[in-house]
Amino acid sequence: MINKPLTNPCTRCGKERILLKQWIEEIPTFANKTQKVTRATNICPDPDCQRVVDLELEVQRKKREKVKTDRESKLQEAADKKKAIQDAIQS
Repeated sequence: MINKPLTNPCTRCGKERILLKQWIEEIPTFANKTQKVTRATNICPDPDCQRVVDLELEVQRKKREKVKTDRESKLQEAADKKKAIQDAIQS
């Protein structure tokens, strides 16, 4: 097997992404310890392409947020209906 270097192409244009920022976080574990994790933010070297990717990601984030709030409101409505039925039965 041939070892190929890892690549991180842009999802839109395919150019190799570049490292914007890298940092280390300490994440708590179940055993009351912490584990160090290296995080990184990579961007497309083409600023126009990155702007479009950022807009697409924002649209996706807003859709996920809307689905989450809609689901939570439906669950709350169902719980309220169930409670109203139980209250009516007990009365």
